[in-house]
Amino acid sequence: MDIVTHGLASLAVARGFFPRSGKLVIASAVLAGIFANIDWLSYYLGPETYLAWHHAYVHSILTAVLLAALIGALLPAVAKRKSRASGGGTQEESKPRVRGVIVSSFAAPICTALLHVAADACQSSGVALFLPFSSRRFAADWLPRIDPWILTILVVTIAVPELLRLVSSEIGAKEKRPRGQMGAIVGLALILVYVGARAILHSNVLAMMNARTFHGETPRRVSAFPESLSVTTWEGIAETDSALNEIEVNLAASSTFDPDTSVRIFKPEASPALEAARNTGTAKRFLVTAQVPKASVEKTETGYVVVLRDLRYVTAGETQREVAARIELDLNYKVRSEELDWARDLPR
Repeated sequence: MDIVTHGLASLAVARGFFPRSGKLVIASAVLAGIFANIDWLSYYLGPETYLAWHHAYVHSILTAVLLAALIGALLPAVAKRKSRASGGGTQEESKPRVRGVIVSSFAAPICTALLHVAADACQSSGVALFLPFSSRRFAADWLPRIDPWILTILVVTIAVPELLRLVSSEIGAKEKRPRGQMGAIVGLALILVYVGARAILHSNVLAMMNARTFHGETPRRVSAFPESLSVTTWEGIAETDSALNEIEVNLAASSTFDPDTSVRIFKPEASPALEAARNTGTAKRFLVTAQVPKASVEKTETGYVVVLRDLRYVTAGETQREVAARIELDLNYKVRSEELDWARDLPR
């Protein structure tokens, strides 16, 4: 999910559930809520680093909690220093205030950091939730990378209370609730309902695809990826024995759904070249993250070229950062070279 949505969601959590904690706590909550996006920098270090780090270590539950706690640990000292510098009350009077800051300074950033991880797990890129104990990735495929509906809900429920506050201050009315608390809670509740609806629709799409045959073949596995604007339109992929079938699924027009209109991408036949390529370290690293792997085998004068791609990138609209594995073998199926590369840089 984009950094703007993560930042606004973190602000909503801080305002909704930690409304009297002060600016320092809100700042730490927002920082913890967007910090995991730092792994986007791995893109500039090449495809191998990107594949290994994106949605990996800083997106694990353990790392999210530890980093959020580290951010929160800096606040009590700052709060104490500010309290002493302001001379606000006696030491006994300031203790409850400092204790409140200590509790919220840990709870708020931990909540927003975990919210970041949970939100990204609802998308299609896959998140390694249990690193360093397990490299398995989780992807619910419910939400697009940039969701305009969630972004709109957050902007409206944060901006409208601010406008109302300005109007109230002009007429001299006093606010009874902390700033923006009700708007933030309403916004988060609406997002929760929206995500739940997306999850139900996703399940319906998978059920519809599983119940059909594609060009006379029963699906072995089906996947569905969300569209950004339409909640009823999904990009589906059904894997059968011979092919990967790409098709747009519109739940609003389910009666006209025809699986035989799908685009067929035929699988290569089993061969020693394909088997040798799959056993390389590069292929294994790639397949750990791939959701819908697709292989192609090309025979050349000197051997074979095997390319492994993930169709998820295309259907999820992330072709700019699509990583592919390219393995070259000689005529005896010995590996000559293996590398991860950007799919856009592969020979056509």
